Amino acid sequence: MNYRHELQRLGITLESNGKQTCPECSNSRHDKTDKCLSVTYCHDGVLYNCHHCGWHGVVYYNTYKTADKSKIYVRPSKPEKSNNDLWLYTYFSGRKISANTLKQYDISANENNEIQIPYYKNGELVNIKYRTNLENGKKTFRQEKDAEKTFYGMDLVDKTKALIIVEGEMDVLALAEQGIYSVSVPQGGSDKKLECIENCFDFIEQFDEYIIAVDNDAVGDTLKNNLLLRLNKDKCSIVNWGKYKDANEALIAGERLQDFIDNASLINPDGVVSYIDKFDSIYKSIFEEDKEFYSTGWQKLDKLIKIRLGYLMVVTGYPSRGKSTFVNNLLINLTKQYCFKHLIASFESTPESSYIELLEMYKQKPLSILKLNREEVFDDFETISEHFIRLDTGRQWTIDEIVEKTEMMVKRHGIKTLVIDPYNRLKNEFKDREDKYIGQILSKLCMLCKKLGILIVFVAHPKKPDDDEAPTMYAISGSGDWYNMADYGIIVHRERDEESKELKNEPQIIVAKIKNFSLGNPSGGVVTLKYNKDRRILEE
Repeated sequence: MNYRHELQRLGITLESNGKQTCPECSNSRHDKTDKCLSVTYCHDGVLYNCHHCGWHGVVYYNTYKTADKSKIYVRPSKPEKSNNDLWLYTYFSGRKISANTLKQYDISANENNEIQIPYYKNGELVNIKYRTNLENGKKTFRQEKDAEKTFYGMDLVDKTKALIIVEGEMDVLALAEQGIYSVSVPQGGSDKKLECIENCFDFIEQFDEYIIAVDNDAVGDTLKNNLLLRLNKDKCSIVNWGKYKDANEALIAGERLQDFIDNASLINPDGVVSYIDKFDSIYKSIFEEDKEFYSTGWQKLDKLIKIRLGYLMVVTGYPSRGKSTFVNNLLINLTKQYCFKHLIASFESTPESSYIELLEMYKQKPLSILKLNREEVFDDFETISEHFIRLDTGRQWTIDEIVEKTEMMVKRHGIKTLVIDPYNRLKNEFKDREDKYIGQILSKLCMLCKKLGILIVFVAHPKKPDDDEAPTMYAISGSGDWYNMADYGIIVHRERDEESKELKNEPQIIVAKIKNFSLGNPSGGVVTLKYNKDRRILEE
């Protein structure tokens, strides 16, 4: 049974978020037209709640054997084409793109003198981008509202060849003019706008090689770096357009575009990196302001720590001292400030308890208050589901399985953080000494950080507790490598009140290790935070 059939059976007609009349109570009300039923399409299902009679529930996608969907997209109608389109062919002729290519990609004009660029996926029209050329040489764009974001040109590429990815539709058309088929991204270069990868993941997975041929400018550089992180550097090669900005500019100049594609360079094919290869990043590190780090969300802690991607953070502390609360609060801060997505392997919490803690922190209200307004509980359900992805903790995981799943989640969802909490709940398979085994898995995680460009937070328990003093990093069970191999070493500790002997709600965040100055202050230090019970967050 399809979940839509179940919605239809219930009388829910909305196909996206909104309000409608209630099938349970509206017919018996004086105001039969009052839209009192809220309908919310979330990551796992469709939530519904009547603010008049209280009728509520959820229809899960998976229960009705459909693909798991976090968004319901609106399919656009076929665009109406203008008969007065001579200017369209004149414009593209100036860009060396023929009428045959325009016909192949179904490019047209409308009565508003906009260029209509249709996006197709498996033969179905899923989006239309509209381009307006202004008199000052600039251009504006708009897209269909609530349309699915996909790669442009994906239905025309040859699945047996490497996938060529360019930055804009004009470059797709330019390459097609010389018989080279490629795809472009629909929304620019930032990672937050690469929704097309998630929506076209099965399409992406068909290819063993990717040729990145984006624009030769700052935006193109950002897109290139984000694509490299999502698609696996080992499978990627880079096109250098030389003195040209992009494929279309090279076409206008009369160049043979296949030469640029054939000369695409692999990323460090021999495993050796020269300083010349890294000239741009070296120049930036010397002469430009350092902006490639992230705030923890606590100003005092920021004086000790600079969060960077590509590094390993080890967090330790005795049981019930606030390790998981600190880690969850850090994740919430990174999501609120930078829209980070996280993969969480938390083996000491259930999905239900984990979601409630994240919800309370995100809303900064206790559940007892949130429950008073059912709609508020579900307002951010989709946001939390999209940004916090959990591994199934109903089974044990080896570190190799987590590594494999993380690589897939980076590619599919663009996650920036992996949390493993804690080490001793993993399916650890060492036959010899545990210290050697720990060194091996930490080495794997350090390499994974660098390869994927993510932050890994690994929680590990110390040896037998000593209630009076905080543990050290060397007190973590199993190996001294917990300290030696960590880039960040964090100890979370709560002291007991001298009179009541109860643990204080003021956790000490002890920065025990910072590997170098680029990550913070190597001298370390201590920041005391306070747990606000009313707001469910750690405050300075």
